[in-house]
Amino acid sequence: MNEHDLAKKIIAHLDYGTSDLDSRLQYRLQAARRHALEAHAKPHHSFSLAWAHGGGSSGGHHRAHTPFRAWVPLMVLVLGLLFVTYWQTTQQMNDVSEIDAHLLAQDLPIHVFVDNGFDVWLESSSQE
Repeated sequence: MNEHDLAKKIIAHLDYGTSDLDSRLQYRLQAARRHALEAHAKPHHSFSLAWAHGGGSSGGHHRAHTPFRAWVPLMVLVLGLLFVTYWQTTQQMNDVSEIDAHLLAQDLPIHVFVDNGFDVWLESSSQE
């Protein structure tokens, strides 16, 4: 059973008892059906993305703004990525400079930095 057959059965079921109804009530039912069909035929406007109306005839007066609307989110994304990259780079440089300043501020002789066991000592002192 396809949609068309189902629609016919529903219509037949709805029309089954209408012949026994008062003519005034039949007229009101017919007007309600007409109103429902007209409401269904009208286009429904809803929120959509700027490029969703591509080359269609709907929204013709909005087509002049479409390139601008399409580029704005892209530019915001690119600027956001550039900001995050800059922030991470600066943060990494700040972390390295803090580690260097901490190591140089301690009272350790120079030969300790060249010693092979310095990494072991550094790890053990940082865990304490």
